[in-house]
Amino acid sequence: MRVSKLLLLSAIVLLAACDSGISDEPDTIVATTILTSSSLAPQEAAPKLSATQTDIEVTPNNVTGEALSVLFPIDPAPDDGIVVFGDGRPDIAPTTATLFPFDFAQEVPIAANIQIKPTLQDGTTSRVNVLLGYADFSYNQLNGVGRTVRVALADVDGMVRGDKLLDMGGAQFQWFDLDTGAYTATRPANPATIPDIRDFSDPVRPNLEFFPLVANMTSTETIVAAEFINASAIDSEIDFNMLGAITLLGHNTSDLSEEDLIQAFTLTQIVNGLGGATGLEAEASITAVP
Repeated sequence: MRVSKLLLLSAIVLLAACDSGISDEPDTIVATTILTSSSLAPQEAAPKLSATQTDIEVTPNNVTGEALSVLFPIDPAPDDGIVVFGDGRPDIAPTTATLFPFDFAQEVPIAANIQIKPTLQDGTTSRVNVLLGYADFSYNQLNGVGRTVRVALADVDGMVRGDKLLDMGGAQFQWFDLDTGAYTATRPANPATIPDIRDFSDPVRPNLEFFPLVANMTSTETIVAAEFINASAIDSEIDFNMLGAITLLGHNTSDLSEEDLIQAFTLTQIVNGLGGATGLEAEASITAVP
């Protein structure tokens, strides 16, 4: 299947960069990262929609959740990269690793002390690898009903990677039991899932627990290694393009019942695959502060 092959290739690229060697030196560089999106739909307005003959794409009004790590891989060396927060080896990070809250609309800064590998080489960065524990996608239906679907990108908080849960009100997320056709506060044996996330595996790095999201940067940035090795701080911002980021499979309207919604909901990136211009995109910057 095309999507699976592209995901595997993206994961191998990501993990090669993550396996860049973390030294025993203390984390002395202060890094601040903002995960955001300037393309979110206004909460008070009807959602931005684009439709095919069988599916509809919806732009969320916010995305929140908890993140494990973000990596800027550096070309041309496949084993170089700058991890701006979180676990320096996400390829072997356990699901109990520390997660950092993020909020696209509120632009919550994520601050961490990091280190830069002393053998870092000059190069360029043109993509960002993002590993999340889970993400909550909120949007308004055309009829004004607000919906929030949580997608698990790892086995965290009682969820299994690939699970999708619906907020039943007051941030009370529940699974949909495909066997009974009902929502439940306890994970059932056969819940609604996103199979490409659930079934993802990397034969090269079998310990990878977190599903890797790869965002193609809209412009390439040049990395001067000495500037980052000697930096006192690093600032980065990742502005994701969320236009049509949600796909409701098999429907031509966003006004769905709770039962239909959770089964139809997926990420447009999963439908399109991660290659070329069809995958997740972001305007991203990373700056070394002297």
